[in-house]
Amino acid sequence: MRRTSGQNGQVLPVLLAVISIAIAALLMSHRTGRAIGQESTLVNAADAAAYSAGNWAARQLNLMAYTNRAMVANHIAVGHLVAYISWLRYAEDASDQIARYSAYLPYVGAATRSANDLLRGVLTASERASWGYINTVDALHGLMTLSQLQARRALAPDVMASVMRRVAHTYDEDFKVNRGGELTAIPAPYKNALQATLGAYRVAMLARVKTDKPGTDQGYFNRIVSRTIKHDRNLSRWIQGRQTNAGPRFGTGGRNWSRSIFSLIRFRKQGPTNLAPRPDAGGWRSADRLQVGLFDFDKFEWGNWRTLASGRASADQLAGNYDGIDRYTRAPKRLQDKGQFTIPAMLTSAIPGQSSTAINAHLSVAKVIYEIPRGCAYRCPKRSAKATLFNPYWRASLDAPRLPRVP
Repeated sequence: MRRTSGQNGQVLPVLLAVISIAIAALLMSHRTGRAIGQESTLVNAADAAAYSAGNWAARQLNLMAYTNRAMVANHIAVGHLVAYISWLRYAEDASDQIARYSAYLPYVGAATRSANDLLRGVLTASERASWGYINTVDALHGLMTLSQLQARRALAPDVMASVMRRVAHTYDEDFKVNRGGELTAIPAPYKNALQATLGAYRVAMLARVKTDKPGTDQGYFNRIVSRTIKHDRNLSRWIQGRQTNAGPRFGTGGRNWSRSIFSLIRFRKQGPTNLAPRPDAGGWRSADRLQVGLFDFDKFEWGNWRTLASGRASADQLAGNYDGIDRYTRAPKRLQDKGQFTIPAMLTSAIPGQSSTAINAHLSVAKVIYEIPRGCAYRCPKRSAKATLFNPYWRASLDAPRLPRVP
């Protein structure tokens, strides 16, 4: 059966309409899919930028913690060396006294003189080595101070923004990071909250850490040193003493012992090491002495002590100059109490095919936390301890965004 020309005329418009609708649907589907894809890419890029910035900040804080710990360890090692040289000088003096009194005893005199010569050689070599060691420690402290200053600079908002941009641009070169001026198309409550969040973040990042000096920090650094020394019994025995710039006071140290022979003669050994309130050129001073006392039968009491051998040493005398710890970084009180802070990453991009003011925007937030590892038990601080830049327990994670004063 043939179709008439009238029927063909009716089919053609319908076919053209169906084709037009299909093309429009395809175009709308493509545009919608592209917009959804761009928004998904924006969200992923914001999360990656925030987490990368959080990791970057945590690494800088952990670097400060490691260098702080290294400076404390080096400073204590200098004190231990000073105590060791003091003890060697005391031992050499004692051996010299023994060699002098036993010089006329057959065989014994030669042996004691040889022992004294050997000890004097060890003392001379140790004194020369201590000069190089203490000055090397001073140089290392200078490098560590510079590395801490660089790490603090790496926490500046412009550096953090650069880190986030590098990550975001691996997704799309047109993504903009933490640009408050790009928020013109966002409704006022959210725009104002986002701008306030970015502004507060920039101000806060400038005060995340502070640079301090042991002489002007109300004794904070030296309390860290003291706790470190007390944590090790053998170490505290060698460098136990007062916190003062004055000379060592006998009877306050840890290298002490006493013996009595038949209640007729008694000996005592004393050895304190001073920890100075500030690690200046004379920051470490140490002294040792051996004394003897005889019982006075006329007065029926012990007589005065007489020193048989002694030795003294100081970091300044050994190295010519010991600068100690000139500067270090520490957490301000707010960071110590809270133990965490946030880093926002707000990414914006233009919407294709729309006006220049139309944008896609997404806010991701990283949280930098001070947290003692759960598996860390022995020689670790309590999990309830305040945050500090002397333990490398800073880590990053993503957090839910929270905007202030938004209904």
